[in-house]
Amino acid sequence: MRNSSFLAFAISSLLASASPAYAITTEELAEQFEAYKMQQAEEFSKLRLENQQLKSTNTELKDQLENTQQQVENNTEAVEIVSDSVEGENKGASWYDKTTIGGYGELHYNTYDSSDPGQVKNEVDFHRFVLFFGHQFTDKLRFFSEIELEHAMTGNGWEGAVELEQAYLEYDFTGQASVKAGVFLVPIGIINETHEPPTFYGVERNDVEKYIIPSTWWEAGISGKYNFDSGISLYAGLTSGLDSSEGYIRGGRGKVSKQYVKSGAVLGGIKYTGLPGLELTANFNYQTDMDQGLTDDINEGVLSEFHMIYNRKMGIGTFGARALYARWDISTNIQGATTQTGWYAEPSYRIPTFIGDVGAYGRYQELRYYKSKQVNFGKWEVGINYWPHENIVLKFDYFEKNPTDGTAKQTGVDLGMGYQF
Repeated sequence: MRNSSFLAFAISSLLASASPAYAITTEELAEQFEAYKMQQAEEFSKLRLENQQLKSTNTELKDQLENTQQQVENNTEAVEIVSDSVEGENKGASWYDKTTIGGYGELHYNTYDSSDPGQVKNEVDFHRFVLFFGHQFTDKLRFFSEIELEHAMTGNGWEGAVELEQAYLEYDFTGQASVKAGVFLVPIGIINETHEPPTFYGVERNDVEKYIIPSTWWEAGISGKYNFDSGISLYAGLTSGLDSSEGYIRGGRGKVSKQYVKSGAVLGGIKYTGLPGLELTANFNYQTDMDQGLTDDINEGVLSEFHMIYNRKMGIGTFGARALYARWDISTNIQGATTQTGWYAEPSYRIPTFIGDVGAYGRYQELRYYKSKQVNFGKWEVGINYWPHENIVLKFDYFEKNPTDGTAKQTGVDLGMGYQF
């Protein structure tokens, strides 16, 4: 109280001593103070309102954040459920989605004439009915198989047979290097690996690749391949090998049916496809004992095979050419079986039309091989292929076979139809 009296006294003295121009009364000072308090109250009121608004906005943002987090959680859960569902469906359907089926077949009619009754033929034959089954386990690992029924019937004296020609696994180390193991076609010649009817001329497969290579030829084994960017590819492998104890190469195919194997074979090759339309290939197959050690009549053997395929657009159609040479060199005391060779050349021309493609070809081949005795002949043929669809073909050919071993001449006509899918 004493201090208040003193403060009032001081203010009064100050006001009293002030110049009249600047004198202010206590009432005026009180009014100014009240005005100041009201201004401050308004400011505080505005601040309270803004604070409440900020709190409200903050609450809304918090609610929105909580809702967004909940939606994210719900969406994540939904995605996981769908993912699990899709994964389950993929697991259940993978055998179907990643499994492929294909095949081919060919029907032949042959009419041959000769002074030798044993070479006369008049028959119709559904020569081959083949199904392919493949499965893709991963992007790098796959399975492939081929099952064939020959000559429509088997058993009870029928000449047909059911054969498993291929059943192998293949793995890609990279986009250029791969390896396969199991039962597979030996990669020698043109026809042995690619022999679907729409892919070659002539009703019957050529004799060089039938008796010298000998197509169709499959073995159990393992092989690897590498493709260079330059168009060169290399392959090498180990297989079960032939048992040609009688000197007859084609008869030495064991077909992996409880096949006796004491001496396997080593094979390898190089292929060049660096120029458009051109393929040049050299293949080799070496076997230390061609009769699997069962006799002393035949020992090591080497197969050398070279071929060329060329296709070029010429005029309204495509000119094609195939040429192949194959030779066996065998260490044997069987007279006539030591050296077995064959070659052929085949030009062709294929024209597209509004009803399908039509192709004409000519082929000449010479062979010297052993089957109980040495067989030598030259053979020429001409023919036409008609493709109403790229995977369907109708065929006609005429040939003359002229032996140089003293056997009779043979002429013949072949008709055929084939398909692939």
